[in-house]
Amino acid sequence: MNCHYSIIIPHKNIPALLQRCLDSIPSREDIQIIVVDDNSSSTEVNFTKFPGNNRKEVEIIYTKEGRGAGYARNCGLSVAKGQWLLFADADDFFIPGFLEILDEYVDTDYDMITFRAESVDSDTLIPVSSRQNNSLEISENIDSERLKYRNDVPWAKMISHRLVQEHHLRFDETPAGNDAMFSGYIDYYAQRVIASSKVIYCATVRNGSLQYSAVLVNLLARVDVACRYNRFLRRIGRKDKYVYSYFRVKQCEFFFGRCGYYQALWIYLRKECAGNICKTFYDLAVGKIRRLFG
Repeated sequence: MNCHYSIIIPHKNIPALLQRCLDSIPSREDIQIIVVDDNSSSTEVNFTKFPGNNRKEVEIIYTKEGRGAGYARNCGLSVAKGQWLLFADADDFFIPGFLEILDEYVDTDYDMITFRAESVDSDTLIPVSSRQNNSLEISENIDSERLKYRNDVPWAKMISHRLVQEHHLRFDETPAGNDAMFSGYIDYYAQRVIASSKVIYCATVRNGSLQYSAVLVNLLARVDVACRYNRFLRRIGRKDKYVYSYFRVKQCEFFFGRCGYYQALWIYLRKECAGNICKTFYDLAVGKIRRLFG
């Protein structure tokens, strides 16, 4: 039977949550589930009972490099066989009935289908605001160009494997923000894009996750990625959409004081486009004048 879907899941040190994610994916012959372990600790994971090793459709790749989720996802891409690619974080899960929704599009020639995602607290499962940037705007009637460059995550999407192979797309192997440029390039190369208002995915909120990590190297990586993403958008002529990356510089100051701020500012001044740097200093000057003169 043809493999319709390859679902790639990077994992590190959260086996119980990975098991929850895998349990949300029904067993089917046309699904390939690829779990890539990013050098988990034997004190956190029982490798003899690793989640998914009792399911024939689950392929587990153990990496020892410890190079992060982007590297893990690239390892998954190297063995993916499916017509469609889906990505999930190990602490998230799919909504019941999601496969039936995907099946509505399996034989289409779209490059990407975007779906809605909801969010809950990972521990309590109490609903919280969706982590999907434009969740409430996603509907069947949305213009595909409006949809592009506004949703820089890989989950809650069906992505054509052919498109990824044709353009040799891979994730950044950075400590954080590894998926932004991948999503941007998918949006750039995808010619046929459609949105569905149906919910297929739950992106959880968890204090210990990389998304909410205030480690300096992660915040600096996010500054770098935001600057590169802005330059990419300007290069392709999308000046109407940009990530105002200076707020990530301020994040470093909030968590790590002036030392973190100066490190982030150095990255910002080297990597950000001149227009956004000018906008930053203009806004800072206007803000200072307003504070002085009330």
